[in-house]
Amino acid sequence: MLRVLIADDEMPARAELKYILSLLEDTEVVGEAADAGQVIAAADELRPDVIFLDINMRGMDGLEAAKIIRRVAPQAMIVFATAYDEYALKAFEIGAMDYVLKPFDEGRIRKTIDRIQRYQPEDEVALLEDAAKPAVSAEIQVHKLPVEKNGKIMMLAYDEILYAYASLGTVKIVIEQEEIEYHGSLLELAERVKGTHLLRVHKSYIANMDKVKEVIPWFKGTYWLKMVDGGKEEIPVSKSRIKAIKAILGLK
Repeated sequence: MLRVLIADDEMPARAELKYILSLLEDTEVVGEAADAGQVIAAADELRPDVIFLDINMRGMDGLEAAKIIRRVAPQAMIVFATAYDEYALKAFEIGAMDYVLKPFDEGRIRKTIDRIQRYQPEDEVALLEDAAKPAVSAEIQVHKLPVEKNGKIMMLAYDEILYAYASLGTVKIVIEQEEIEYHGSLLELAERVKGTHLLRVHKSYIANMDKVKEVIPWFKGTYWLKMVDGGKEEIPVSKSRIKAIKAILGLK
């Protein structure tokens, strides 16, 4: 049974989400909060498994509240529930489990709860540990990725991939001038391409290290990657990956 805390400064939004969660098995709403102070206190007192957290609340916003919740209730998985999609990257950088948009859709909430129930924290730790080790395999590896496009299965060469990213419950593969949806998780994709030039550089991103055009130093020793033509985004690098990536790119 997942114990859920809902935080939103609008009562109708809390009621709507509470109703949808009541339709799902193995979920129990144990509390509600109308602002950041209330949700931080409730997280500390109730120790929920999951917190559905609005971003635009009165006073302190949900992104800042999430950082404090990480300290007072580290066991809680955070799902940002908001009407705005422009905060998705910041949300996943904080370590959000998911990001759902208003108005709430029952199917989308079901997908989020299912993902949370199947989540294994040790998978993420194991992936980061494995990524730091040299890849050794005696088996033949085909460096192509099967993706579905226009009703056909297209074999996409790894060298064609600029980067891949997770967004709102889906994974997108970015090649030159095009994005293709990958029917799997970013974790599964990272495992498949392990030992190639495609490297998990952030919780939400895999980048082709042969396609890095620029490395942009940023705040507090962090970095962003700019890819060659076709890559429109600047890709964040997790602090835990900076040392390995600098070594791969020959940076001091």
